[in-house]
Amino acid sequence: MKKHYYAKQSPRGFANEVIVHRFLSRVGRDKWVAAHASDGDMNSATRGADIITAREAREIIGYQGDEITDSYNGIFDHDVD
Repeated sequence: MKKHYYAKQSPRGFANEVIVHRFLSRVGRDKWVAAHASDGDMNSATRGADIITAREAREIIGYQGDEITDSYNGIFDHDVD
């Protein structure tokens, strides 16, 4: 089993829309996070990228929402296995 490295980002700032980004290398993940850490602006709820663990990635992807709000979480592979 290959090891993966993960980051997350809320592209529009909504708590129910988190994109998990999966990488094959720590260097690739860290470079992407550094490039996207300041995404958004002071007038926007958009969150910059954050490094997360595999466990956190599974929790985000597995979350289906609650009684009121659907989840729009997803995963984006930056490297092809």
